Amino acid sequence: MRSAPPSGAPSSPSAAGSRTDPATIFVVDDHRASAEALGELLEDDGHRVRTFTSPEPVLGALREAAEASAPVDLLITDLRMDGMDGVELLRGSLGLDPSLPVIIVTAHATIPRAVEATRAGAFSFLTKPIDIESLRVQVRNALAMRKLSRAVQARTDDPDPIIGHSAALQRALAAADRAAATDMTVLITGESGTGKELFARRLHRRSRRRSGPFVPVNCGALPEGLIEAELFGAARGSYTGAHRDREGLVESADGGTLFLDEVGELSPAAQVRLLRVLQEGTIRRLGENRDRRVDVRVVAATHRDLRDGGFRADLYYRLNVIPIALPPLRARGDDVLLLFGRALRRACAEVRRPVPRVSDEAMDALLSWSWPGNVRELLHLADRIAVLCPGEVVELADLPEEMVAARRDADTVVLPSGDFDLTGWLEGLEERALRRALARHDGVKARAAASLGLERTALRYKLKKYGIEG
Repeated sequence: MRSAPPSGAPSSPSAAGSRTDPATIFVVDDHRASAEALGELLEDDGHRVRTFTSPEPVLGALREAAEASAPVDLLITDLRMDGMDGVELLRGSLGLDPSLPVIIVTAHATIPRAVEATRAGAFSFLTKPIDIESLRVQVRNALAMRKLSRAVQARTDDPDPIIGHSAALQRALAAADRAAATDMTVLITGESGTGKELFARRLHRRSRRRSGPFVPVNCGALPEGLIEAELFGAARGSYTGAHRDREGLVESADGGTLFLDEVGELSPAAQVRLLRVLQEGTIRRLGENRDRRVDVRVVAATHRDLRDGGFRADLYYRLNVIPIALPPLRARGDDVLLLFGRALRRACAEVRRPVPRVSDEAMDALLSWSWPGNVRELLHLADRIAVLCPGEVVELADLPEEMVAARRDADTVVLPSGDFDLTGWLEGLEERALRRALARHDGVKARAAASLGLERTALRYKLKKYGIEG
């Protein structure tokens, strides 16, 4: 590019606006004076800056920084350069570091180029001459997103992470964290595959019992006829094959948390014994005539309504002291993309292959799918993609046939039969497009606006019109 350096820059650091935490920023521009002027401005704001007058060495420098455990926080690049242009550099950079925010600067802004840049993953798109305050705002926002991405990644390194930003999930997490401060029994409800055991483990880790055992029990998998012995223990000779005294799972959870998954599958006799544990804090092994005291916090889970019959009402009320309802994946909005991205990274690491980019069409299909198997289904899909999709991009055709068919049906716009409210119908389509753009671009309004060919002021007006929180 051949344009003047940023105008209106402060002459000293004290003239700069509010500072952000120091960050490492790469500036790329084949016009040396522009690169150095922008670099000096960012250094005055307290950042560590490295400038490049050619895009070719940048990818190697990004890789070296990552290998030295000092990854770059932000890349700012010109769009038009000799050789590799800004969009090519953007794609290569995100291939090395998918969460790296990239700001593209150009004197030749057009909507098609903005759309191309945002679809390629650019954080924002600035035009020349650069407005200094606008640049600072974009840098501050980009660094905040980088910080959030790292925090999310740190959580995914947890042995059993729960990630997501949807309101439904956050309500469930808040309830679990409040319950963790007590010793009351908890009943977690939700469809199969929604992560009930992950919630139970989180609750245990945040409770005063965290140093005690966490004992998970799948009540539906206990051997028929041995449920009571498995749970409550048995004395030697109490049944065929009982050659020694045996401690039950309830006793093994003493001082900790007992997680009863699919508690609705317990036999009537086992329900009576469990009620005794909750009421009196004691158990009696099969074949014994004395009670044993246990200190156990019970967390139960089920995918069905226990009030529909076959389950003791008194036990239900004992379990349901603190209810926590988990949302199905289809109700969690763009959490789908967050979860799929994490799962795909892990699956690709296991098979030692680069992480492919997910196309816009495939992302739309993931967002619109009903996910009957919930998070478990999503994890299996990520494993399948990592093994069976050899390309650099996950296309719509790489997804399961039923998902592809559902997406194509959703894309088919069918005019209502007979007379209808045209304005209302068109507004419905517009609202769908706005919500999809926000979800696809992680709620970043600048990128959502560019992808729709809208000015940001127009996007804000439309979001307010439809009551969409972006």
